[in-house]
Amino acid sequence: MSLLSVPSSIWAQSVKAYVDRNPVMADETFRLVVEADGAASSDAPNLQKLEENFSLLGTSHSQQMNIVNGRTSSMTRWVTTLAPKRPGMLTIPAIRVGNHSTLPLSVTVKEPSQVTGANTQRDIFLEAEVDSHFPYVQGQVLLTLRLVSAVSLQEGKLDDPDIEWGMVERVGKDASFETIRHGRRYQVTERRYVITPQQAGAQIIPPVLLSGSVPNERSGGSTLDQFFNNRRRTQGGGPFSSLFQTLRPIHIRSPKVSLTIKNMPVDLQGNIWLPAKEFVIKENWSGDTEHIQMGEPLTRTVVMFAKGLRGEQLPELPTPDYGSVKTYPDKAKATTGFDGTWVLGTREEKYALVPTKPGSVKVPGIRIPWWNIEREQWETAELPTRVLTVKGDPANPPTSVQQPPLLPDPTQSVGNDPIEISLDSSDQSHTASNLNQWPWIAGGLLGTWILTLGAWWWDRRRRHSTGEAIDSKTEQTMGSERQAIQAVKVACLEQSAPKAREALMNWASLKQQGKPCLSLGIAARMLLEPVPDNTGLKEAIWNLDRTLYTTTEQHTWDGQRFWETIQPALTAKPQKIKNKTASLPELYLH
Repeated sequence: MSLLSVPSSIWAQSVKAYVDRNPVMADETFRLVVEADGAASSDAPNLQKLEENFSLLGTSHSQQMNIVNGRTSSMTRWVTTLAPKRPGMLTIPAIRVGNHSTLPLSVTVKEPSQVTGANTQRDIFLEAEVDSHFPYVQGQVLLTLRLVSAVSLQEGKLDDPDIEWGMVERVGKDASFETIRHGRRYQVTERRYVITPQQAGAQIIPPVLLSGSVPNERSGGSTLDQFFNNRRRTQGGGPFSSLFQTLRPIHIRSPKVSLTIKNMPVDLQGNIWLPAKEFVIKENWSGDTEHIQMGEPLTRTVVMFAKGLRGEQLPELPTPDYGSVKTYPDKAKATTGFDGTWVLGTREEKYALVPTKPGSVKVPGIRIPWWNIEREQWETAELPTRVLTVKGDPANPPTSVQQPPLLPDPTQSVGNDPIEISLDSSDQSHTASNLNQWPWIAGGLLGTWILTLGAWWWDRRRRHSTGEAIDSKTEQTMGSERQAIQAVKVACLEQSAPKAREALMNWASLKQQGKPCLSLGIAARMLLEPVPDNTGLKEAIWNLDRTLYTTTEQHTWDGQRFWETIQPALTAKPQKIKNKTASLPELYLH
C-alpha cells in the first residue's frame, strides 16, 4: 500500500500504524506496519492484544537514519504478518511503543465465497467435502481436504481437523494430480480423514488451517525476475527460480462443513448398533465336518467383515458350549483397512475343538443384525446351524477299557471328563499273536542269553575306563535339569502362564534325553509319574491348561501357588515302571 494513502492524522503521531491491504479475505494474510520516530530496535511494540482477532505469523524490524540540513533523525519500522481468525469487521487495537501509542485500525475480513469467482482467480486455496451430509451416529464420514495451487508452496503445513463430537483418523496416502479449471492449470493434493460421530444432531466440521509460503506476486522486481517467475508458473520452476523471487507467508483455512448426524433407530431392541454399507460373516473348518475322528483336533475360524466400520467396532462372539466337544478359543484379531472410499473392518475368531465322544454334535448358528445405511433398514448376517458327526476309533471294540484322563477337571468326576483317553487295541492283538509264535520266541531268548554273557565279560573290561566319562555326563545332565527347574520357578514367580508352559516343556525334553516335548500333556504325565494320585497336582496343571486357552478374565492364574504345588514333583525321583506295553496317547493341548 502506498504511503500516500495513509491518513494525515496518522502522520501527526510520532508512532503510527497501517496495513498493506484492506479489505482482506478470511484465508489470506496481510501485513501490519508500525513505525516509530527516534525509537530503538529494542523498544519492540507489544502485540499481545492482537491475538484475540489475529494469528501472529512473525515480525521483522529495520532502522533508517536520515540527515537533513545537519540534523539527524532515525525511524524504526516493525512489520508483522497477520492472519484473521474469523470474518467480519476486526479491530487492531492501539499499539504502544515507548511512551506513545498508535491509533486503532479497522480491517474488513471477507469470506472467500463473498468474492465473485474468488477461487478461479486465486493462486492457492483449500476445498473440503464429505461423502454424506446425513451420516449415522457411530457410522462413517469421509472428509476429503483438497489443496488446489497454481504456485509453488514451500514449507506447507496442514493441520488435522479438530473435532469434539467424534473420532478422527487419517486414512490412505495423499493423492496428487493436475487439473485445469477455467483455463488455468492447478496442482491438486488430496488428503482423507475418516470421522466416526459419537453425538447425534447438527454438527460442524471446523475450518482446517494451512500455513506456508508462496512467491510474492504483488511485489515488483526486475524484468529478469518477472521472466523467471512467469516461466516457473508454466514450467513448474527451474534451477534458478529460488534466486529471483521473494516469498510471502500464507495462512489459509478450508471452508466449514455442516452435517446432521442421525441417531440410532428406535427399534434397536437391544441389538448391537452396526451401521454399515456391507456386513458379512463367514466360517471355515480345518477338516471335513462329516467325518471327524474322536480325539482329533478341529479348528473353526469365524470372520466378520464390514464396509464402513472399524475392526474394533465389530462384536465379540460368545464362546459356544458344544457339550462333548472341548473348546479352546484363540485370541481374536481385529484389523482396519481402507479401500480409498470406505474403511474396511475385519474381526477373526478361532476355536480349537477336540471331540471326546462319538456321535452327533450340534453347532448352533450365528445371527448378527446390522443396519444398512443405504437402504436404511435392518438386515441380518448369519451362519447356519451345523451338525458334526464324530466317529470313534474303528479298531476299538465298544467294550474297550477306558483309562482315566491325564488332566481331569477338578469340578467333575474322572469318568465324566470331556477328554477321554483309551488304550491302544493293537497291544491286545499283539498279545494274541504271540501265543502262536512261542517256539521262535524261546529260541530267540536262548540266543540273547548267550550274547548277554559275552557282553557282560566285555563290559567288565571297559567299565573302568568309561566310568569317569559317564559320571561327567550325568553331572552335566543334572546341572541342565537344575537350570530348567529354575526357569520354571522364575516363570511362575513372574505370573506368566505361557512362560511356565514353555519352561515345563523344556524340562520334560531334558528328562527324555533330548527328545522334544511337543505338548503340555507329555510334561504333565512325567510330573504325575512319581505321584499318580496327587489330586492337587492334577488340578494345578488343569488350571494352567485352562488359563492358556481362554480369553475370559475369570480364569486368573496364581503362579506362586502353582510353583509350590509342582516343586515336589519336579525334584522327585521317578518310579520304575514294570509294564510299558500300554502307553497313553498325548493329550491335545495346542
